[in-house]
Amino acid sequence: SRLQKDVAATLRSLHFEVFDEFICEETGYSIDAVITTKNGNQVAVEVDGPSHFVDRLPTGSTILKRRQLDNLGKRPLLSIPHWNWNELISEEEKRVYLESEIEVIISKSQ
Repeated sequence: SRLQKDVAATLRSLHFEVFDEFICEETGYSIDAVITTKNGNQVAVEVDGPSHFVDRLPTGSTILKRRQLDNLGKRPLLSIPHWNWNELISEEEKRVYLESEIEVIISKSQ
């Protein structure tokens, strides 16, 4: 999706190594992107568009995927809801948002 490509481009602008449409060996799920930070940490990134929600609540299949990736995957999961991303106007806002979210996810997983 255009949304997913925009997020991936912003991740690359932050100099993360980005693997698009990564297949999680433990779950079989396709993950929108997996990034590797400069410190070698990996983070799974799911860009959740409108089909993942009903009234801003995740659908059952989205909840299941998140739960399985959290419990069985080898890397922490960052979910980016479309409304959060769409509120960001400038490239700088997008970079700051991603850097902050990734930092939080990594600190929670350690």
